[in-house]
Amino acid sequence: MDDKMAKSFDQNIKEKFIYLPSRIKQMNVRTIENVVLTDSGLQSSMFNIIYCNEKADRSSVQTAIDSFRLKKLPFAFWIGFEEEPSWLEEELQSLGLITDETEWAMVSELDKLDSNFIPELEIRPVHDLAEIQNIINVMNAILPEEEHHSIKSFYDSSAPILLSKDCQLTFFIGYVNKRPVATSSVFFYEKFASIFDIIVSPEMRGKGYGKAMTLQAMLYAHRNGFSKCILTATNDAKYLYQKLGFKDLKTMKVYHD
Repeated sequence: MDDKMAKSFDQNIKEKFIYLPSRIKQMNVRTIENVVLTDSGLQSSMFNIIYCNEKADRSSVQTAIDSFRLKKLPFAFWIGFEEEPSWLEEELQSLGLITDETEWAMVSELDKLDSNFIPELEIRPVHDLAEIQNIINVMNAILPEEEHHSIKSFYDSSAPILLSKDCQLTFFIGYVNKRPVATSSVFFYEKFASIFDIIVSPEMRGKGYGKAMTLQAMLYAHRNGFSKCILTATNDAKYLYQKLGFKDLKTMKVYHD
């Protein structure tokens, strides 16, 4: 992977991490000597994120981690960005963080897309508060009950942004018989579109809905003038994305307390 592509990938993902929290009054995005913290105040590591930029130092990493520990908030520390310190992973381990999550950074060209969809799956962009509630319902179907309040709080607070005309983040909901069963989202930043939130209700898996939701986000990006699309994928999902033309760029890891 060339340096330009790597830096563009990193910048897009980092901007997505802070996009909604930086626009929500009760949430806080701040930088401590090149260590960036997204603090939602919620009990979910989905919304509390730390990552490093170039020239971060060890004391700033510890300060960032301690800020969440003092509040007893779960957090995710993402590593694998090109300009982070070479000692970072060793430092996280020495501070007691652990990881069981590897994410594959992947990229796809958008000029040759197969637009065939599954007939029974109706996919619509999110345009109103009822559809934001459907995002919450689909997420709650796969996440622990103790995180449900945080998910609702985050997306309720995000609603004015997500429903605004100039929002750079678009969600899609997949319906079967008018029931919400799947989500995807696409984030536009500079020359890249990035895909997130590919979720399918457990009882609906194995029907191709995840592939259809990903393809919907890719087609939307292409229609809006983007030629490349990026995402991060777990090992389990990597094969699905390869079938859609995504290729490996590098691996990333997510550390937790």
